[in-house]
Amino acid sequence: MAVALTCVLLPGCTSQTRSPGKTSFTRAFPSGPSPEYPLIRPDPDDPTDPGARVDVPLPGPGPAPTFLDLQPSRQPLSAGIEQVTSRGIALTFFLFDDRNYEISVVDKQGGPRTEWPSAMEAAKAHGALAAINAGFFTPEGNPLGLVIENGKRIGTWNAGSSLASGVLSVEKSPRLLRRRHWRSFSPTHHLVQAGPFLIENDIAVTGLSNRDRSPRSFLVWDGRHYWALGYAGKATLSELASALAAQPLARLNITTALNLDGGRSSDLWVSPQVHGGPVSTRRNWNNPVRNYLLIHHRSQS
Repeated sequence: MAVALTCVLLPGCTSQTRSPGKTSFTRAFPSGPSPEYPLIRPDPDDPTDPGARVDVPLPGPGPAPTFLDLQPSRQPLSAGIEQVTSRGIALTFFLFDDRNYEISVVDKQGGPRTEWPSAMEAAKAHGALAAINAGFFTPEGNPLGLVIENGKRIGTWNAGSSLASGVLSVEKSPRLLRRRHWRSFSPTHHLVQAGPFLIENDIAVTGLSNRDRSPRSFLVWDGRHYWALGYAGKATLSELASALAAQPLARLNITTALNLDGGRSSDLWVSPQVHGGPVSTRRNWNNPVRNYLLIHHRSQS
């Protein structure tokens, strides 16, 4: 049975047909202009000619922006409150830029019922602009995972619970990462374990619980310098992840979101000094918590 193989005909190519005992070649087109195939030159003054001259305006005075200047997070993010509804979930965010603001952890070593009973009082006691409840804790009041406050380690590393599967680690700058990626020898100033992750790589995490619609606290990051403390009035973990994956914020792309302790622990407070503030989500049924995340102006030193 004869088999024919033919190549695509392009200028300067040949076609080749092969069959048992016979091979033939056929020239497709000449490799350059000829009387039979002349070179067509565009008319630069004819606007209908595809090869016509195109006038491009020169840029105005001043340096042109570079590609890096136009990337998200390159421009400083002004701090402020944004309240939106996404997929039926009411969300409150405090947005900030880690080049201008610092995240720290403050822990009650005597237990949840000692010291600052609310996020507002924790913030005011430490001169912070905002505060939110942080990690989970046991019925005895101990942290459900490792906490680091100003370099001091409190509690123990939790390698098993989904409620400690993520890590907020503040070294030279803050970052969110899976617990398996944190190294105990890292020069960490502040750390808290929490979880589960709600968003990773801009996408909602699958397999989250769709039961128990409760208030939720969470932390959002764009993977560079933009952050937000977040509060949801009532949602399941799956509903919250879906609402965040819809990218409801115009000024911040949610690349990563980590769930913090929720329910009666959820407590976000933002100072009236912040644009859009004050904000307080605390209710009379809130319980005291073990630790908080605080936001301060970054020192200039």
